Amino acid sequence: MKLWAAFFKLVRYPNLIYIALTQFLLQYCVVEPVLHSSGEEPSLSVVQFVLLSLSTILIAAAGYIINDYFDINIDIVNKPDKMVLDKIISRRWAMAWHTIFNMAGVSLGFIVAWKTGQIYLGFTQVICSLLLWFYSTSFKRQVLIGNVVISLLTALSVSVVGFYEKQIYESFEAIMSPSGRKLIQIIGVYALFAFIISMVREVVKDLEDMIGDSKDGCRTIPIIWGVLPAKRLCNMLLLALQVTIIAVEVRVWLLGWYIAIAYLVLLVQAPCVYAYVLLRKAHLPEHYHRVSSIVKWIMLTGILSMIFFKCYL
Repeated sequence: MKLWAAFFKLVRYPNLIYIALTQFLLQYCVVEPVLHSSGEEPSLSVVQFVLLSLSTILIAAAGYIINDYFDINIDIVNKPDKMVLDKIISRRWAMAWHTIFNMAGVSLGFIVAWKTGQIYLGFTQVICSLLLWFYSTSFKRQVLIGNVVISLLTALSVSVVGFYEKQIYESFEAIMSPSGRKLIQIIGVYALFAFIISMVREVVKDLEDMIGDSKDGCRTIPIIWGVLPAKRLCNMLLLALQVTIIAVEVRVWLLGWYIAIAYLVLLVQAPCVYAYVLLRKAHLPEHYHRVSSIVKWIMLTGILSMIFFKCYL
């Protein structure tokens, strides 16, 4: 049981559940209702969707494993009590699981792409796998690049389901159809939300891990630019997020989705303000960890708002 607990901790199982939940909500609370409202059916069958989601989860799990593999020296300083690699699970087994998960994830991705007649979409998983490898080995130790890569991958995990819909890839006429435009707009907003909030969390994590990162020679934003500029970047991103949400609220107000607006104000915007206040006062790792936890909550509540499309469409 101890070994299994360590394994699930290594692959960050709560984050994997979050990815699965995000894709499930996008498919069945956004894509399906939007298409049904136009008398159309989703391109992905239930089995194909499950395989695509499993492919994403496996590649993400492989990314978490390889990240811990190359972060052992950093984790010894930043979180020695939470380490499982080299303490419970050997490096050799970690690399084996990383390889197995990557191969399985890429294979499933190509199977779904082949079944839907869009084989080139299988390379999306290959690109994700390569980016996660280079992130762990190089990008995360460079200013801004690592943060942007992870944020883009987070946005991609939200939007990849939409890539398989013919209203998005088939033709310009399909894209300009009512359902095509609506899908692109909704998925685009959620992808933007995922990118911005992920950027905030990545910079906050860099602030939290400064001591270990500096000893390992990492060139993260707070180490190179300084703590105050890193905080200002987070504040700008939170402001951009608030502006985006306000724009969405104006749009849904015209549709009469008043409960959705109340939800966004109370469970997304208010926590953003709270994170901003805490970040201004933060100066210790535990302070930044608390901000990071609030940002994770914002990510969850933001994604859960997809449920309103199922209710109103």
